[in-house]
Amino acid sequence: MLKLTAEGCAARRQRLCAAVEADLFVLTHPHHILYFSGVWLSSLSLGSAGAHALLIDRDGSCALLTHAMMASQARAGFADEVVVYPSYSPEPPSLSSADPYGAFVGALNRQIEDRAAQTIGYERGGLPDGIAAVRRIDLNATLRALRRRKDDDELALIRQAVSAVEAGHAALRAAIRPGITEIDAFIAAQDAITRAISGPVHMLGDFVSGPRAEYVGGPPTTRALLPGDVMIADIFPVIAGYRADFTATIAVGGGLSAVQQRLDDALHDALAAGESVLRAGTRAADVYHAVRHALDTHGFGAHFPHHAGHGIGLGHPEPPYFVPDSDERLVAGDVVTLEPGAYGSGFAGRIEHNYLITETGAERLTNHVTRMAG
Repeated sequence: MLKLTAEGCAARRQRLCAAVEADLFVLTHPHHILYFSGVWLSSLSLGSAGAHALLIDRDGSCALLTHAMMASQARAGFADEVVVYPSYSPEPPSLSSADPYGAFVGALNRQIEDRAAQTIGYERGGLPDGIAAVRRIDLNATLRALRRRKDDDELALIRQAVSAVEAGHAALRAAIRPGITEIDAFIAAQDAITRAISGPVHMLGDFVSGPRAEYVGGPPTTRALLPGDVMIADIFPVIAGYRADFTATIAVGGGLSAVQQRLDDALHDALAAGESVLRAGTRAADVYHAVRHALDTHGFGAHFPHHAGHGIGLGHPEPPYFVPDSDERLVAGDVVTLEPGAYGSGFAGRIEHNYLITETGAERLTNHVTRMAG
């Protein structure tokens, strides 16, 4: 499985230091610990629980403050130093602090004091209670802007996720037939994705069929697929901390009713309309309106209840958001989705692709089958 690189993490730390005048940056969100140090606090790891902080000094060097259960994974990342605060340790078994959070806060205060930091850059809502009183700078807007322009190592992880999810979509489509359940289809996709990356994934997505598809999305159930149904499969697992997120709607039994065929054509025209305006400088609201106008032309606009797409990367969704009131503008390096959909009594469907924004257009990253009848 691919991971972020030491060079990429170091470059991102330098950009943060250049963007904000602070003596020290204290980051506690798992996305930012990964982004700047390469250490993934995966939900699939016991060590991810508890408190962690990445401290980035003015020169771009960094230290990761963590506990014993995460220490070995932390040392495999790109922090210049790993500091372990007192906590529970299974090997050798010990309980060096009955108050691990208090121990974390104390250790973090000592790190701040040792650096004589007068000004700290922090994530709003991320700095724990009990931190020494120093001047603080909110980093949220800066971090949002930095994260939008994906580096080469980030793009490699997103492409890795795309390849795995494409395998999942192909396996799910091959498994779809009358009589299987939504959970059966989910398992087919999960198995293919897991095998594609040779490791476990945090599997997320919408897997809904028949009347359930008319309500946009949801987790898989034991509902059995019937001839004439469609199944919406919107698959967005977390792989090495990054996302791909793309969707197909699949006809059960292969044939399409007249309304399903009209909807299938409308969704693809809406996708093409959105693609036609994807380039650096385009206003996010204009992407939404391009997609919505195409659906209106086919008579499905009033049945389009959600965004027309969004950014992906460490988060899902993340900026930019393709909604009617967004003045955000696309930048080269954004990775975004387009996802036209329409839902109503007797019909439902959504398709979605992922794109890398360039100065002159967009590169489509995904190549799965999106036609309902395949």
